[in-house]
Amino acid sequence: MTDATRHVDTDRIDGELLIEQAKHDGQRLGALLDYYRPFLLIMAESEIGPPWRAKCDPEDVVQQTLGDATIAFPQFAGTSEAEFAAWLRRMHENNLKDALRKLFAQRRDARQEQPLFHSQGSPSFCWYEPVAEQTTPSQRLIGGENARRLARLLQELKPEWRDAIRMRHLESRPVQEIADELDCSVLAAAGLLKRGLQALRRKMHEDSWL
Repeated sequence: MTDATRHVDTDRIDGELLIEQAKHDGQRLGALLDYYRPFLLIMAESEIGPPWRAKCDPEDVVQQTLGDATIAFPQFAGTSEAEFAAWLRRMHENNLKDALRKLFAQRRDARQEQPLFHSQGSPSFCWYEPVAEQTTPSQRLIGGENARRLARLLQELKPEWRDAIRMRHLESRPVQEIADELDCSVLAAAGLLKRGLQALRRKMHEDSWL
C-alpha cells in the first residue's frame, strides 16, 4: 500500500465518491478497500474463533478477499456503498467458507474429532456449515459509517479485548460462553470485557464520538 493510500482519512470519506474514483485510479481503490478492512476482520473473527486461529488466521482470509477484490473490481458494476458492501461481503463469505472447509478437511484427515460448536449453548461456529446463510450482526452492520469507524477502533484494541467485546456486544453471547471460548474463568472474561470497554470508550472520546 502506498503512502498516498495509507494517509487517506477513512473515517470522513464519501464512500460513493471513492467508489467512482476507484474505477479510474488504483490508489483510490486501495483506499476504498482499506476503508472496509477492519470490518472484514470482525467478520472473519466472528467465524474463526480463538481456538482455531493458529491454523486459520482471520488476517489471511481478509488479505485474500482484498486481493480478490482488487482483481475483480473492474467487473463491479454498482455505484452505491450498499452495492459495494454486498459485493465485498459475498466474496469474503466465500473465502471464509473455503478456508474453514480446508481446515475441517485437514482435521478429518488427521482423524481428530472436534465438537460441532466451540462450546455448549448458542452455536457460533459449525464445522460442516462454516458460514451460515442468514445475515449475522456483524454483516448487517457493514453498511453503516459508524460501524466501520467502530470496527477500526476495535482493531486497535488488544485481541483478547476485541474478542470479548465482539462476542458480547455484536453476537450477544453470554459471559460463560465467552469464558469457554477464550479458555479462561468467567471472572477473567468479565475483566476482559470491562477493560476492553474502558479502552474503547477512551478511543471513542479521542475520536470525537463522546
